[in-house]
Amino acid sequence: MTELLDAYGEPFDPRPVIARWRLGEQEVAAQELWVRLYHQGDVGSASFAAIPDLVELIATSSKPDWNAYAMLASVEEARTIGGVLVPSSLADAYSAAWAKVQSFALQHLADAADDELVRSLLAVIAHAKGQHSLAAIALCTEDERSEMLN
Repeated sequence: MTELLDAYGEPFDPRPVIARWRLGEQEVAAQELWVRLYHQGDVGSASFAAIPDLVELIATSSKPDWNAYAMLASVEEARTIGGVLVPSSLADAYSAAWAKVQSFALQHLADAADDELVRSLLAVIAHAKGQHSLAAIALCTEDERSEMLN
């Protein structure tokens, strides 16, 4: 695999951090991934490389985590709305992960009650359906959406 770069252009391999998440270091790992994979709309090749592993994490977790879904939605937002291209070496795995995640999101949405989880799930579903601006709005808080409407 070519060298992966984080949202700041620094070398970063997200796989060991995702492995720590799987082993129970969810909060610390999620925080590190947020810092390295997505910064104010900026992403890097590591952000796209992380998506298949995050989808696998979602598939094997006993409970949905809003962080994983929100990361997926945020990286996809950078790609679609921000115009960031997925490196060709990562494109097939990235597309395959997005093809799988919609079914998990729909299953998790049925029982979701937590605001952050619901918003993240809706954003992923909207992206999967090609509704990218709707996905961006779904990630907004209720206050942010109300402000948009006023």
